[in-house]
Amino acid sequence: MGPGETGQARALAKYIVKSSGKIIFALCQKKNLHFLAKDKKFKIFFTENPCQLKDTVGKEKPDVILFFNSKMWGSHFQDFQITPPFKKPLLTFCVDSNWLFNEKTYPDFRFIKWADKYLILFPKKIFESGLKENGGGFTIPHSFLKKVLPIGFMPSYEKPKKKAILETRRKYEIEKDEKFIFSYFSGFGAGHRIWAFYNLIEAVDRLVKKGKKIKVLYVGPIESLDKKMLQRDWLMKKDGLSADDYFLTLASSDLVFQHQGMVTLSQAISANVPVIANVSVLKEVRFKKLHIFEVGPFNKAGLCDMLTKNTPCNEISKKIEELLYNNISRKKMIKKQRELFQRGEITAYKFIQKKLKNL
Repeated sequence: MGPGETGQARALAKYIVKSSGKIIFALCQKKNLHFLAKDKKFKIFFTENPCQLKDTVGKEKPDVILFFNSKMWGSHFQDFQITPPFKKPLLTFCVDSNWLFNEKTYPDFRFIKWADKYLILFPKKIFESGLKENGGGFTIPHSFLKKVLPIGFMPSYEKPKKKAILETRRKYEIEKDEKFIFSYFSGFGAGHRIWAFYNLIEAVDRLVKKGKKIKVLYVGPIESLDKKMLQRDWLMKKDGLSADDYFLTLASSDLVFQHQGMVTLSQAISANVPVIANVSVLKEVRFKKLHIFEVGPFNKAGLCDMLTKNTPCNEISKKIEELLYNNISRKKMIKKQRELFQRGEITAYKFIQKKLKNL
């Protein structure tokens, strides 16, 4: 589907290839191709609808299909979500980071109902804390809950070596006395969170005026941004980065500032970098069970800080300053990240292997 799911799929694909598996990619959108630009081991198809997917599966004859989004093609293809376009016993799994929704908000037909299992990209503790019965915001129908398996973070990269981090910081001309903020706001599935980017700009402006030495790298589209907001000596811009460069740059920063994206969040946690998620408020979200409730369990567990669209700029500035300069706050979040970190690729691969052996 979007860049997030493509990043998740690529992470698992790379792990499977290392274990002598064969991978083919079926992308719904050609604009996601650049996320796989450096990957030469993957055969890539474009399947913009279920008919094209059926043709690809018929030609390639895979043993397993992994849908990175259990809402593939949305409500426009209801028959696909009720009836598989290919014969079983082909194994089919849905891999999701935002599957946790209320049945009343998402009608039943939005699910791929015939999937064998839903692999959720949260550690078990995070997943359980997000359920309504445990104080979270998610209500999952029991008919689906028994088919859900929390597997951990994906992508779950290994933290880069110190030498690579220093070289990356030199590449972006980060001086020894400067702090480096990595920020990402996509223009894809989540929509371009321009307001979150402006929150970051205004908050850092306040800190720079106080004499703080900070540089910010913004990754994302710039066409719709106010050109005046881009005119900052401390602001660097990139339309996009390859998947490897994205993680290395993120992991070389002192702080990640993002919207609610689960892939960026999981990479920040993997790299042990403090992270702030600036999410929407409920009344302005099209799908009410996402965003605040999705990030909430991570915030509750201390893996990130969460601010909303309505958080005053002075509070955003204070939170950024705290996570950049207060070592107690930084170490506390990093410790939690290390404690709850769980590699989703390993769990997913072992689960798939077991299911294949039992066929």
